[in-house]
Amino acid sequence: MSRAPITIRASSFGAIFDCPSRWIAIHVERLHSPSTGRALLGTAVHAGTAVFDTDRVNGVTPSIEASCDAAAQAIERPDREVDWADDKPADAVDIAVSLTSRYATLEASRHEYVAVEARVEALHLTDLDIVLTGTTDRVYRVPDTGELGIADIKTGKTIVRSDGTVDTKGHAAQLGVYELVGQAAIGAPLAAPAQVIGLQTNKTPDKQRIACADIIGAREPLLGDDQHSGLLATAAKIVHGDIEAWGNPRSMMCHEKYCPRFATCFWRR
Repeated sequence: MSRAPITIRASSFGAIFDCPSRWIAIHVERLHSPSTGRALLGTAVHAGTAVFDTDRVNGVTPSIEASCDAAAQAIERPDREVDWADDKPADAVDIAVSLTSRYATLEASRHEYVAVEARVEALHLTDLDIVLTGTTDRVYRVPDTGELGIADIKTGKTIVRSDGTVDTKGHAAQLGVYELVGQAAIGAPLAAPAQVIGLQTNKTPDKQRIACADIIGAREPLLGDDQHSGLLATAAKIVHGDIEAWGNPRSMMCHEKYCPRFATCFWRR
């Protein structure tokens, strides 16, 4: 018998397996903690770079100034409460503006995009009783073959290593969901490798490295094979309660800033 479907945002998919209890608290029980300065910085960089790339896709000469303004405004006018803790809004603005400018100047021209922030409101997987929703950062075209693939912008202090390569570990499953969402959004197959475009959020420009890396076969862990049921099937069992939503006190997100269930968590011992 089918059950009422549960919606899973593509951007939150990996968090189901990091700490199911935290995911249930936020996305099913609708409990919330304030956003953090780090999360808002990532949002700001996404906003600024999206303005730049949207103009490129639309055949309009992009404005670095307008893109940087969009990044700054995302921090100066947040749409939810923000816990800045030891971070400073002014520092976040400086980093977001600098990274947006560096991306526009150094990285954007390396990619041929056909869609920016391609969104799907509801991709219903009826056999699992879940609905995927979300926005794929970019859909790119491979110049030589014409194949399409998704590109996901990731920010963070360690997303780009000191040797200039992107740390892609742990991102395949989420990018696989973005591939499913992106394919539904544009109505065309995505056969090219998924890409991670890493933007390093350090304060000094010389350490704000930008790099890109491919992830091949991102959908395979989601869909499974003859020996594995796949992460989508496991996620469906967790969110529907077929598997108890355990807590993970070793998660990097196990903190009162990030988890609304932190104070009462059974698993945090």
